[in-house]
Amino acid sequence: MAEYRLQSVWRIAAPLEDVYAAVHDSMYWPDWWPGAEQVEALADGEPDGVDSVRRYAWRGALPYRLVVEVRVTRIEALVAIDGSASGDLDGVGRWRFSREGPVSIVAFEWHVRTTRWWMNLIAPFAHSVFVRNHALIMAQGGAGLAQRLVAPLLGKDTVDLLADAPALLPAGRRIDLAMAGVVGIAAGVIATVAQLVLWWLANVPVAETLLRDTRLTAALLMGPAVLPPPTTLQWDILLVATLIHFALSIAYAIIPAQLAGRLPIGPLLLIGGLYGLAIYAVNLYGFTLLFPWFVVARDWVTLLTHLVFGVTLFGGCRLFQRSHDSF
Repeated sequence: MAEYRLQSVWRIAAPLEDVYAAVHDSMYWPDWWPGAEQVEALADGEPDGVDSVRRYAWRGALPYRLVVEVRVTRIEALVAIDGSASGDLDGVGRWRFSREGPVSIVAFEWHVRTTRWWMNLIAPFAHSVFVRNHALIMAQGGAGLAQRLVAPLLGKDTVDLLADAPALLPAGRRIDLAMAGVVGIAAGVIATVAQLVLWWLANVPVAETLLRDTRLTAALLMGPAVLPPPTTLQWDILLVATLIHFALSIAYAIIPAQLAGRLPIGPLLLIGGLYGLAIYAVNLYGFTLLFPWFVVARDWVTLLTHLVFGVTLFGGCRLFQRSHDSF
C-alpha cells in the first residue's frame, strides 16, 4: 500500500471556540467544505464524542471519490481530536488547535495508506498528484470555514512530511522511473497498434471493438454505468481509459526496468513473452474477479497483444539502458 503523511495548517482570525466547534461537528462539514460530499453517522459513541464513527465521502479535482470511516479515539476540547481511519484509506488523522492572539491555528495531520488497488498501482507515478488533490481539498476547507465564520483566512498550506524521507530501495536498486515511463508508454502504444492490426486481419469491427474496450477500461474508475450501449465516442470516457491504459503500462514496466539489465540477451525476449502472458492472466482473469465485464475481452487477439506488450517492455528496457550507458 502507498503511504502518505500530510500536514495542513489553517490560520483564521476568529475565536478558537468557534473554529473548534465547526471542526468538531463534522456532520455539518458539507455545508461549508466543498470537498466533503457526504457525512453519515454510523455510531454516536460516548457523550464527549469518543468512539463515535462517521463515514465521509470526499471528492477533489480528480475524477474519483474516496469513502473513509473514522472512529474518534481522543477528544480534548479546544486542543485535539484524533481518529482512526478505514475504508479507501487506512491510518490516523489528528486535529490540533491553538491560538496566537486573535488568530486561531488549526493543524491537521493525515497519516494513511491507500487500500484501493488502482491507487497503489499508479502510486509511484501519481504520488504528487494525489498529494496536490489532498492539498486542494484542505485549502477548500480552510476557505470554507473562514467564510462560514465570516473571518479572514490568513494562511493555508499543506506539507508532505514524507517528501524528504529516505528511499525505500537501497542504492543501486532504485526504480528507474524514466525508463519505466518512456518504455511503458512506448510499449502501450505499440501493443495498441498491434491489437488494431490483429482485429483488422481477423475481420473484427475495429472501431466498434475499440470503443467497447475503451468503456471497459474507463469503467474501472467511472463505474459500470459507462458500459451500456450505444458505444459512441465520448471524450471523457476516452480520456479516462487512455490515462488508465498508460498508467498500467508504466506500472507493468517497473519489473522489466529492474531486470532487463541483469538478464542475458538470449532469453530476454522469451522472458518478455512469458511476462506478457502473466499480465494477460492478471488483466483478463484476475481483474475479472472484481470487474467481470472484462470477460468479453478474452480472446486470441488480446492474448497476442499481451505477448507483444511483454516482449516490447523487456526489449525496450534493454535498448533504453544501452542508449543511456552510451552517453
